Parts: sequence; structure tokens; C-alpha cells
Amino acid sequence: MAIADYLEYNDSQKPALQLLKKMKWQYLSKEEVLGARDGMYSNVILDKILGEQLSKINSFEYKGENYPFSTGSIQGAINALKNVPNEGLVQTNERVYDLLTLGKSFNETVQGDRKAYTVKYIDWENPQNNSFHVCEEFEVEGVAGKKRPDVVLFVNGIPFVIIENKRRDKNDSLEEAISQHIRNQKEKEGIPKLFYYAQLLLAVHPNEVKYGATGTPAKFWSVWKEDNQKEIGKLLRKKTNNTEAEDRLITEQDKGLYALCEPLRLLELVYKYIVFDGPDKKICRYQQYFAVQETIARVKQRNKDGNREGGVIWHTTGSGKSLTMVMLSKALALETSIESPRVIIVTDRISLDKQIFKTFVNCGKHVKKAKSGSDLVDLLQDKGNEIITTIIDKFEIATKRASFKDESQNIFVLVDESHRSQYGSAHANMKRIVPNASYIGFTGTPLMKSQKSTAKKFGGFIHKYTIDQAVKDGAVLPLLYEGRSAKLTINKKQIDKGFERLAAPLNEEARKDLKKKFATIGKIYESDHVIEEIAYDISKHFLENWKGTGFKAQLAVPKIDTAIKYQKYFESQTDETLKINTRVVFTPPDSRQHNDDVWSESTSESRKYWEQLMQRFNDQEAYENHVIERFKEKDDEIEIIIVVSKLLTGFDAPRNTVLYLAKPLVAHNLLQAIARVNRLFEGKEHGHIIDYVGILGKLDEALTEYSALEDFDEEDLTNAVVDVKEEIRKLPVRHAEVWDIFKGVYNKNDLEALERHIADKDIRDDFYDRVSAFARVLQTALASDEFYVEFNTQQIGFYKSELKKFQSLRLSVQFRYAEKVSYKEYEPRVRKLLDTYIDAEKVELLTKDVNIFDKQKVEEALETYGKSPASKADFIAHQMKKVITENMEKDEVFYKKFSQLIEETIKNFHEGRLTEKEYLESMQKTRTDLVEGYQDGIPEKLQHRPRARAFYGALNEVLNKKLDKDISKRKVAEAGLDIEKIVNQLIITDWKKNVDIQNKMENEIEDYLIGKRTQLGIEISFDEIDAILIKCLRVAKNNF
Repeated sequence: MAIADYLEYNDSQKPALQLLKKMKWQYLSKEEVLGARDGMYSNVILDKILGEQLSKINSFEYKGENYPFSTGSIQGAINALKNVPNEGLVQTNERVYDLLTLGKSFNETVQGDRKAYTVKYIDWENPQNNSFHVCEEFEVEGVAGKKRPDVVLFVNGIPFVIIENKRRDKNDSLEEAISQHIRNQKEKEGIPKLFYYAQLLLAVHPNEVKYGATGTPAKFWSVWKEDNQKEIGKLLRKKTNNTEAEDRLITEQDKGLYALCEPLRLLELVYKYIVFDGPDKKICRYQQYFAVQETIARVKQRNKDGNREGGVIWHTTGSGKSLTMVMLSKALALETSIESPRVIIVTDRISLDKQIFKTFVNCGKHVKKAKSGSDLVDLLQDKGNEIITTIIDKFEIATKRASFKDESQNIFVLVDESHRSQYGSAHANMKRIVPNASYIGFTGTPLMKSQKSTAKKFGGFIHKYTIDQAVKDGAVLPLLYEGRSAKLTINKKQIDKGFERLAAPLNEEARKDLKKKFATIGKIYESDHVIEEIAYDISKHFLENWKGTGFKAQLAVPKIDTAIKYQKYFESQTDETLKINTRVVFTPPDSRQHNDDVWSESTSESRKYWEQLMQRFNDQEAYENHVIERFKEKDDEIEIIIVVSKLLTGFDAPRNTVLYLAKPLVAHNLLQAIARVNRLFEGKEHGHIIDYVGILGKLDEALTEYSALEDFDEEDLTNAVVDVKEEIRKLPVRHAEVWDIFKGVYNKNDLEALERHIADKDIRDDFYDRVSAFARVLQTALASDEFYVEFNTQQIGFYKSELKKFQSLRLSVQFRYAEKVSYKEYEPRVRKLLDTYIDAEKVELLTKDVNIFDKQKVEEALETYGKSPASKADFIAHQMKKVITENMEKDEVFYKKFSQLIEETIKNFHEGRLTEKEYLESMQKTRTDLVEGYQDGIPEKLQHRPRARAFYGALNEVLNKKLDKDISKRKVAEAGLDIEKIVNQLIITDWKKNVDIQNKMENEIEDYLIGKRTQLGIEISFDEIDAILIKCLRVAKNNF
């Protein structure tokens, strides 16, 4: 059997089409697709199919009889969908989504009676009634020309899914596919109209699949995991009318396509599992889908009392728990077997209630927030309130209105962070008000051993998505832990002794004792000299490693007085090299949290500080909102927030990257706190936990061996935190991976040989990626005390000098191969590393392109940066290649010949047929010819007329075999000049969007060619005229 062909089509696109056809997607040829959209490349809807389907799936009932919709209503529905106003990419997509899911009303008259009825675009209730079509290379006209997504899936003629295929053997091919999707969504360079209608986007190659929605940033494209190999195997082995039976191994591409694009699954995902969260469109991750599916199945079951079953959903913090609640509420509302379902969302904190309420509102859900216990009862009495949010304490007040009780079995109580409230006395209060409700607990942290047995009483676990799964899926980031308590000049034994006592059982008797123990350990971290030591270390650590990167940090401290002391330390810092911008956030005086008065031990000085804050901001909410808003921004107005307990849970700021722990935390509070820094963010690889208290010691034992986490099962804590030493130990590996690229270079000190070795762009990109990976690990290492323990001074110096060498090589080859170098392209942490630790060359070369047409600028650049004749020749060659790529569409014939000439010259040099001197001379001559517009065979009158030359090229390409060397070519050159005039006379504003003008252009050029046939002295067929018209219109669009 022949070696598999790794071309993109054979490796990915063809197998994808074969599988889709077996999944009942009907294949349409390019001609059929173009015919279905009236021959218009700017039209992304298959009008004919949509019209047929709308007539098929729609009817309305009048006095017991069904009637078809009128032709006018069907056409009106088509027009409404096609003419959705452009309100921006995602907003327009949301308007389309509303039409697809809700339909559109039209008036119909029967027996003189005129009424409005809804035309549906998709039959959601009977999916088999819809049509499912697939096509490849779907050509769409955009502002900058045509684009061709690899595969598009249509439901009733509406483009639902767009797929970009890549071959498996190319570096970063999936990232390239995602980038292609994102670029195609842009107004000026893409085909955004197609994405107004798209519901699902896929980037696929045989070994991996990622999916997103319109507007999804690259960082948030997701993987789907599901065991569906058995079903796919049956499908592949099955022979159908238009596919052969296949006997091959199942790929990740197969699994992803089947999971997401099987027609019934696709419609279900679109209808139930898409939400618009403010400015973002979000489609469920696999754990959200299965959690909702399993919950719906669970609540359909009845317990011995006849009530619906409930249970607990554990989805690790940061993996989208609030959106899972929204999706579950939506699924319950759409579940036909549940009559008039109502949902109550219960939290135990005002901040969480606000957050969840806001999420529901952003997602377009009609939700009511209970303002008091009495208001809660009023909201429950009104059966029209489908979704209510409340603080759990309000149930206690509501129970005092003993007369009220709602015994409906179709009430669903979703309890957030249920480990804190559902299993206590508060649960009894909820049961008194809604005794027959189904209770579904949500938790972002694993349940403790003691809580698991209690959870079983409420139905047990419905679905789990563990920390380990979330990290492996890339849904959250891994957390690197570093203990820095050894840096403090305090009695370490006293700290250890205090933490041993934290192991006391948390029953009622022990709770009072625990307070005392906390006070003992806490006092160590409240003393002024310890605060100053920690604050100094934080200043130094943040300034050297994080300041100016756009990433932020939190500092957790034991008490409000302590928080204010830290804030005053940072405020009063006079040494500019240690200056960082901080703010303190805490619960205001007389506000109670967890029934403890957090101000009970505070000093009058702290109250005075609070009063001063309130004079500036009027109230606590305004101050807190200001701090959070500024903290979430990239600027450095607020770099670190100092917190006691507020914002250690339920606070989501993706650029929050470092958590400095200067207070003891245990169990759920510890896991919730460290999860503040696990959110995805551009350029962020890890969250960082810097522990000054020694909560997890040196992290050299199983996590459950530490008293802070001993109440959990070890398997539930897998990947909760990773010792920073594990990351540091990757440094030699990452370093070796960079040098692996240069295996074929004998002398590693020969820079010319190294630069030539990475002339190929794929190899060069691999080099850049590996240098960046090495730099990131080195940055993490240099920020950690452990690095200086694990490695000696000589080794540390070696790795720093190696990065400097790699950095210099990177800059040199980027110049040589005409790649634009900008400081902005470096990841923020790598930039910080170069600035702080590495005496590397500044990235100020080529922040602007060198103009290849400016001879003086080219010579200056070569004089400054060119190291050898070959490097200078490479620079000229690659600068020309950039110009050619950018201008290819303007004059394909002209630029293609230069491209071939450059590639041939480079090949001759690499194969030893040219010396370095000859290579440089050849490239200098080619540059001169390119600049002057000279090329063998082009008539002189076109030398300085690039537009006419482009039209000449279009004519010449079609008629080349019929032209003699001199006479006819001169006449064709005159024709190029004449066609330039024709086009120039017809140009008006926005002509590229004006079909009438384009038709007029084609007609006038066609009339001109027919009239010129005799004068040109050659016979031109109508097929040749059609080919010339297509090329001339393309030239016009790219030049005028």
C-alpha cells in the first residue's frame, strides 16, 4: 500500500466529507451550490433550498384545518433572514439566532379573517423534517475578494457550520485554521456575512479538533471529549448510496465531527446550548452538555415520595459553572415533559447573587432577584416568574410567613457552592417553602469526605468535572505553587505548631477552639515586622517578574487592620524601584459575613481609613466597582488588590495571575482562593501561588497529607496545584529542544550556518516557538527561589547566556528573511524576562518594513545589519517576496514570474550553482527589474503603467498560444491600455458592492473585445472572452 498522501485534501478534507455523507449530509457540487444561490457569490444562503424547506415544514391552523403559507409570506421570511441589518459581527449573529429559534410572524388571510402566524426556519421539534447539505470550497465574495472555507454544512439552506481542514504533519496547523476563521470574520479582509449565520466553527486535522462560535477568541476554542468510537466504526463500515464501506482506524477528527455535526446533535446544541453572554456568543463545552443532559434525565426520575430526584454537580472553579446554570435553566424551560418549570437560583453571598443575576441577564434570560424574604415569597406566588435568584438567608425570613408553601413538583432549586449551605439548617428552611422541589447542588471545589455521604441523601453526584480534567482540557490553567515562608525571619516552629492544631475536627465544640488557634497563628502574620518583610518581598517579586506585563495579582491577608497596614506600606514606598500600585478591598463596617463581625477587632485607625475612602467614593459599592474595573484593565493604575475574604471567592478577573498568600486558609476556602488565578487569558500559561504561610509546606507529599486539605480524597485533588520545581526542572529539556532544530549543523558557533539552516519558514517558526517555550520556563525559574536551590550560579549564568544567544539569532534571521520584528510580538512575560534578567539586544530593528523600492533605505539596512553577501541576498529576496505576496492579486502574471525567478535563484544558490557574490548580484538585478516594472517580453509602453500591464497579463494568459512574438503582443498591450480606460470611466464610490456597475464593466469589455478581434488578427472564442472577463474583473477589483 502506498504511503499516505499528506496533502490537506487527502489527509483531512476528503475523509471529513466521506464521514459527513455517511452521517446523512447530502453532498452538493460547487455548481449545484452556485445555482441554489442564484449564481451570486455574495449570497451565502441557498435560497432555492430554503424556499422549498420553508414551504415544506410550515403550515398554520385555522378552525381545525391546516393551511400552507402564501408565497408572499415564504418570500418575506427569506428576505427577513437575508436582510438582517449589520449591527456588528456577534450582535448580527444574535439577531439571526433569534430568527432561527423563534421564527418570524406574517399575516395570513383565510375566509376574510386576517391573523398573524409564525414561520419557522428550522423544525426543532421534528429534526428529521429539515434538510442537511454539505459542500466543499464554498466560495464567498468579500470586500477584499473571494474566500473559500473548506467545508460548509447547511440546514435548510442556511450555513450552520464552517470547517477549516488542515493536514496533520504541519506545525501549528490547528492554530492556523483557527486564525483563518478569525481572519475571515473581519469586515475589511474577510467574509463576515457568512459568519452572521454560522452557529458552529470547527478547526480540524486528523489528530485534533477544536470548536468555537462566531466571535470566539482563539484562546477559548474548546476540545470535545466523548466515547463514540463504536458508533463511528459502524458508520464507516456501512456502505451507502454515495459512499463506500471504509476499513480504517478512527481518528480524532472522526470523533469530533461525529460528536458535533451529527444532524440531531447539531440541532440540539444550537437550540439548547448556545447563549449570548453580553458581547460574547458561547456554545457549551462538553462537560456542560453532559451535566445538563444527565440532570434532565435525573429530574425525570421520581423518589419514593413521588418528587423529582436531585443531586450534586461538581464542576471545578473556572470551568463555566454559572453558564452551566443558565444552560440547565434553558433546557428545563424547553423540556416538553415538564409542565411550567420554575427555577430558583440560591447563593449564600450577595456578591455571588449579583454575579449570577448578571450572567442570566447578559444571556437574555428574564430573571427576578429577591430583595428580601417577603419579596421572595411574593415572587414565588407569581407563577409567571420562571427564574428567581436569592440569598439563602432570605428563606429563613420567608419561613416566618408560615401560611405560604408552594408544593409544585416542577420547581428546581439550583444551589451554588452547595457544600457551604445546602447540607445545613438552611436546607430545612428551603424545604419548608418548596417541599416538593428538586434540589440540584453546584460546587466548584471537590466535596470533603464527610460531605460526600450527605450528598448521597440528595441523589448523589449527577456529574463531575474535576480539576485534573479541566487542566488537561485547557479549560483552566495549571497552578504553580511556591512556598516562600522560609524567607521570613520568624519562628518557623511556631508556625508549624499552629498548623498542626488546624487538624482539629470541625464540630461545634471545636469551632470556638479553632478561632483561638487561628488567632494564634494569625497574630504572627499581623505583626509589623512580618508585614514589612512580606511586603518588601512582594514588591521585589512583582516588579522583577510581572510589572508592565498586563498581568495582575491578589494578596490575601488575615484581617482588615493587616490589609490596611499592607496598603499603607505600599503607598508610603519612596524607593521608585519598589513602587507598585495597590488597593485594599474588604467588607465595610457593620456589614456581616458568615455571621461574624469582621470589624470586631479592628482599630479606630482602620475605621478612619475607611471613612477617608468613603469621602472620595461616596459609598462602598462605588469604591469596590472602581477597584475591580481598574484591576481588570491592562494599565498599571491598580496592579495588586489586597483582600481579607471578599474577592477570594466568586471573583473572576482573567488577567489575575499571582496570588500571594499571607494568611492561613483551609479546605474549600483554600481551593476557592487559589482558583482566582486559574482563568484563561492571552499570554498566560499558569496561575502562580506564592505562599508565605507554609500552608502546603514544600509540596513534597500528597496534598491530603497537609492539614489544610486532609478532609478531601487525594484523587479529587489531582493537578490542583503543581510544585514550581516541576516546571523549573523542564529547563534543560526546553533548552535541548531548541538545539535539536540544528542537528544537521556541525559547527554550532557558525552563525551563518545556523541562519541558513532555518531558511525554511516552517523550521524557522518551530525555532521561534521553542525559544519562546525555553524563555517562559526560564522566566518562571528566575522568579522562584527554588531555581537558586536546584541550579548553581554557573548553570544559571549558562541558561541566561543561551537565551541571549537565541534572542540574537532570532533577531538576525528575522531581518535576513524580511520578517517584521516588533516588540509587541513578544509575549509579555518574555519581554519582562529580556528587560529584567537578560542583557539582550533591544527589539528595535525593523519595527517598520524596509521599502524595497527605496534603494537608499535598502542599502542602509544592508550596511547596518547584513553580515555576509548571502545574508544580504536573502534579505533582498525575502523583502521582494513580501512585496510580491502583497501585490499578487493586482497583477498575477507579472508577479508570478518574478516569484518563480526569485525561487529559482535561491535554489541555485543552495545547490551550490552560485557563489555568495553571484547570489547577491543576481538578487540586486532582480530588485532593480521589479522596481522599474521591467520583465522580458512585456512591451515597453506598459513599463510604467501597472494597471494596464495587469490587464495585458490577463489577456496574454488566455491568448498566449495565439500571439506571435511582436505584432500581436503590441496590439494586446494597446488593448490593456484601452481596458484600463474603460474601467476607469465606470468607477464610482463603492463600485465593488454594486452588481450593476460590475455587469456594465463586463459588457463594455466584452463589446470591446468582440470589436477588436479583427484588428488583433486572431480569433477569440466566446469561452475565451468569458475567461478574460473573469480575470479582468478580478484585476479591476484589486487595482481600483
